[in-house]
Amino acid sequence: MDGQKLVTNEQQTVKVPIIRKLAYGSTDLSYQLLTTTVSAYLVYFYTDVAKMSLGAIGTLMLIARLLSALAAPISGYFIDNTHTRWGKARPWYLWMCFPVAIFSILLFVAPNFANSALNITYIWVTYVIWSMLEIFINTPDTAILPLLTKDRNQRTIFNSFRNGGSQIGALIANASVLPLVAFFGGSNAKKGFFETVCFLALLCVLGYLFVFTFIREVHSDDAIQQEKEHVSFADGFRAMKGNWAFILTFIITILVFIASMARNSSVIYYFQYSLDNLGMVALANALNSTQLISIVFLPVIVRKLGQSNTWVLGLVMTALAQPLILISGHNLFLVLTFWVVNNLGMGICVPLIFAILADSADYGEWKNHIAAPGFLAGVGATTATKLGGGLGMGIVPWVLGMFGYVAEKQQTSQALMGIQVVFIWLPCVCLLLAVIPAYFYRKAERQRPQIQQELMQRRLQENG
Repeated sequence: MDGQKLVTNEQQTVKVPIIRKLAYGSTDLSYQLLTTTVSAYLVYFYTDVAKMSLGAIGTLMLIARLLSALAAPISGYFIDNTHTRWGKARPWYLWMCFPVAIFSILLFVAPNFANSALNITYIWVTYVIWSMLEIFINTPDTAILPLLTKDRNQRTIFNSFRNGGSQIGALIANASVLPLVAFFGGSNAKKGFFETVCFLALLCVLGYLFVFTFIREVHSDDAIQQEKEHVSFADGFRAMKGNWAFILTFIITILVFIASMARNSSVIYYFQYSLDNLGMVALANALNSTQLISIVFLPVIVRKLGQSNTWVLGLVMTALAQPLILISGHNLFLVLTFWVVNNLGMGICVPLIFAILADSADYGEWKNHIAAPGFLAGVGATTATKLGGGLGMGIVPWVLGMFGYVAEKQQTSQALMGIQVVFIWLPCVCLLLAVIPAYFYRKAERQRPQIQQELMQRRLQENG
């Protein structure tokens, strides 16, 4: 039984089976198994294992992510215009899980062609294709949320499951990659990385098959009406017009993901070369899972402070923890303590992005009379995260190269400064800049009850 419907004067509340919430949580769990591995270790794999050019890697990361960002609206367009017996967003999990897994494995094949240009070409082709495929399996996560339930409270619960799954997936990847590399490869890091990613890719596919099997889109009267309508690119862009909830969230997402990807890609360099303790990288990465603490208490914090104030709190908390890590010097206890504080703040910032994007779809429908959740998810979540993530990952090898970093060598003071720039100062500055749009989001937040009420009345009138 799908659940007993309880109708109130304000909105329709639906009791959702726990298996669907677990399935939605498994979307990001499966996704993070591979993307966390890529974001945390691919740059290091290219520089210190495959011995690729720093400049070529930085350019690759940026261009590939820019291309994937341009593809994000396309993925949203396809979702909005997908009409199958499985729904709109749900079938994409089945269609894309195998290609994403295969190309994730190919990323960690260290090319060894006699011609170095062929080696660069190989990593460019595989990374660009992976970036495109990854979009088509990630965009449905945000696009499907408004289709799972119309109840804002249930959306928050669904989103909590998703973020919990994200942290569990990231924890598995962060805690297991380096130990698995040593287990599978011993002293042969190339072999170790390859077999580790093969194992994680298998888990990823199994996870997405679980998602596809148990998740369900709710075909309410307004959802059925939307399925009959064709959503064009022009409609999607019109849904963005004057949508300040979307615009502010888009800016925040770019800045937060520059910070997040820069720190995640450079943490291994900071611990190996600045702290002389490569063995602590797995623990530091595993401590990213402390974001779960913030995620658990996030609904309570939001009820007390509101979304805008909570966002500002998380951003400031995360930003200030960065320089405190540097001030801690070689005191690992303090370093890890402030790293946990950093992650507690990040556990506030990131989940709010995806929860508010669902609200921005309602805002666009209310203001412009166009329902385009897939398009807004593609542009808002996927484009912004790819732009931010691409800049964050691309800047790391660029800056390291500018400051004279040489793989597996004793680093100069200048090279160590470069590591500090990408791990400490770049994230700190981006997070503080994000405070500005987060503060101004409060206006859109105050309008939300009115938007929900008017949308419900409009849908009731349209459905007779």
